[in-house]
Amino acid sequence: MKISIFTLTQNRLELTKQMMESLDKNTHIPFEHYIIDQGSTDGTLEWLKTFTYQLGKLYIFPLSKNIGINSGDNFALDRISQDTDVIIKLDNDALIMTDSWLEECLLVLKPKMLISPYILGLLENRGGIPRYAYDKESNLGYTPAIGGICQIGLTKAWFEDSGSFPVNMPSNYHHDDMEFCARLKESGYRFAYKEDVYIKHLNLLNKK
Repeated sequence: MKISIFTLTQNRLELTKQMMESLDKNTHIPFEHYIIDQGSTDGTLEWLKTFTYQLGKLYIFPLSKNIGINSGDNFALDRISQDTDVIIKLDNDALIMTDSWLEECLLVLKPKMLISPYILGLLENRGGIPRYAYDKESNLGYTPAIGGICQIGLTKAWFEDSGSFPVNMPSNYHHDDMEFCARLKESGYRFAYKEDVYIKHLNLLNKK
């Protein structure tokens, strides 16, 4: 199985370090990680060039300025080969807490699904978007959509079934994930959190 992860960065080097170190520590299957840096000035690019994964292959794309979340997401998708099997959007402020997190999520991922680990550290919507139903056997909590901290789906979700992210949005637009889910919902998708796999949403006050 070929797995591609993409992440947008703009400064916040300390958060990026924590995210990537936790990804390296807790992921035990090969993956490719595409990082789109949107004009960082805090040493992020320099640090990225020194970092290596045990099982991951890192691709870095430095941009001269912030082109926005939607455009950045689409820029990443344009560089991921469509022969990959699974694509994951992972924010740079996500700390992977569960060992073998990705393997656990892939065990329950099905066509026409977008899933995420349980999200710790949110001030609102604890654990992620409120659930309307549960699958106790798979430990999945179903929701109307999935937030953008981590989104895991088969490759078809990111291209054919959604048409990627909306374009021509301002750089400060922050509703891309909900529109992405709305497009998938029209194609018959379900959305769920893996309740026994954990990611922590970081901020600059969090420590390891």
